[in-house]
Amino acid sequence: MVIKIQTSDKSNGNKGSSMALANYLEKEDLQKENEAFERGELPMPRTGFFSHKNDGLMKSEVIEEIDNNKKGLSKNDSKFYAINIAPSEKEQEHILSGITGREIRSISELSKNELERYENILKDYSRKVMDEYAVHFKRENITCGDQLLYFGKIEHERHYKGTELAVKQGIVKSGTNKPGLNSHVHVIVSRKDRDMKLKLSPLANDKGNGKKCITNGKNVQRGFDRNLFNVKAEQLFDKNFNYNRSLNERVEYRIQISKDPLLKAQIELEKDKGEKDRQEQKVISDFDKRNGYSEKDKEINQEIKPVIDKSNEKELSI
Repeated sequence: MVIKIQTSDKSNGNKGSSMALANYLEKEDLQKENEAFERGELPMPRTGFFSHKNDGLMKSEVIEEIDNNKKGLSKNDSKFYAINIAPSEKEQEHILSGITGREIRSISELSKNELERYENILKDYSRKVMDEYAVHFKRENITCGDQLLYFGKIEHERHYKGTELAVKQGIVKSGTNKPGLNSHVHVIVSRKDRDMKLKLSPLANDKGNGKKCITNGKNVQRGFDRNLFNVKAEQLFDKNFNYNRSLNERVEYRIQISKDPLLKAQIELEKDKGEKDRQEQKVISDFDKRNGYSEKDKEINQEIKPVIDKSNEKELSI
């Protein structure tokens, strides 16, 4: 699981309108429409965007609501942020096996009904992530994702970029679809809460370590710990889908081991499973120590009812 939070170079650092980003997120819809027209067929209706409670929202509604939710922001302030929620291919395979009861390697293998169920599950998980996002600011009056103003869009394709090695070596052309499972969710979230009373910046550098500042005459938590948010989103995934995550898949391990390529190579060469597990656990412990995290700090803030039955890895209702 990888979650990235950023401003968009398509929207001038998100200081202006969300139109460019919203237009960009309809690229798969436009591609499918063009392909249908080329076959002489009428295209399927667009799936649209989703919010915390609604599906099938039009792009125009997304742009209008995000662009007008900016009371108290200056012209140089970011008005919104882009969040990318990207399950790994292994995580996607796990979800899809629960839906279909078979091994899935490509979205094209899904029936229309299976694809709809898969997308509903991705939306449900994304909404739970946004609940966690809301609480992670540690503001008294923000307790769930419904108090935020955000819109999500599911994509199932990724494309090779000109900067990638395979393109530089001439193996594939830039823009070619990448093979395998590439589903991910884009979220546009307003800088202000839905009531436009609070500024919420997930890119604030101060971590949520107890430091506070005075805002509107009140003590409020400073900053947003993005590493800890990633840890919680991953734990949410594991509980939501009954996913048995290996130590080297954990975000704590991946972040910490990236700082020591030599140690990573040594651990990968270790043949004794018990010793390998011990070394991987130490890497995770080093991450926690470096960041000052306890196990309690990493607990998610909501009760989760799994949508995958662990006993037979079958989908449950959401």
